[in-house]
Amino acid sequence: MKHKLFIAPYEDCILPFSVHIWVGLGSYGVAAVVLWLFYRSWQMALIGAALFVPVIIAINMVSSKKRRLNRLLGQFQNLLESLVVSLQAGSTDLGAFQHALEDMKLMYSEKTDIVKETETIILKFANGISIGAALTDFANRCGLSDVKLFAAVYLSVEGKGEKTREIVLRTQKILSDKIAIEQEIKTMSSGAVMEINVMVAIPVIIVTIVGFMGGELLQGLFTTPGRVVTTIAIAIFIGAYALGRKITSIKV
Repeated sequence: MKHKLFIAPYEDCILPFSVHIWVGLGSYGVAAVVLWLFYRSWQMALIGAALFVPVIIAINMVSSKKRRLNRLLGQFQNLLESLVVSLQAGSTDLGAFQHALEDMKLMYSEKTDIVKETETIILKFANGISIGAALTDFANRCGLSDVKLFAAVYLSVEGKGEKTREIVLRTQKILSDKIAIEQEIKTMSSGAVMEINVMVAIPVIIVTIVGFMGGELLQGLFTTPGRVVTTIAIAIFIGAYALGRKITSIKV
């Protein structure tokens, strides 16, 4: 088997540098315009926007890691389903992973994490490392609790014939149910996430509309005391947004 594998560490951001540049420029422009609406001072807006850019880039890096792990979790579920089918058909442990690898290649590209991980497991077995140990290494690197659970169960029953098939099947059923529940919870909480996003956008919309209607209704905000109050209000909204996202991030 050709083996030219490099699996980027799961704790690293794999987005290209150009993406960070565009995210930084876009966030800087949006932040500058929004801050100008609240402060009516381009100097304060440009300085304040510069403070937001590192935060936005860091958030984007963390989000990219989470998206990668979420994709890997879905791919791992498909791997388990393929393993169960092969084991029920009477394949050996190695044969089941080899059949699963072919299935993964049909479903995903060869650059996908799950394809590389499955190839690595097979290669390690060929070099004298047990499948259970290879799975454990995979679980430790990705940090996903479902992968760790499966690796621990597999390691404990590896090489026990029919018992292995039965326990792998039961474990796959439990993990599939757990993942399905997590997806259902995410769907149910998506409405709350949308409400949080709207809550943050409402002050910007109100200030924009009132500010361009003319008059002196918002002139008090553009004084020194008004800008202090505005800064406090913005900090409260940012804190409320972060707290809201944390509350709606439910794990099973």
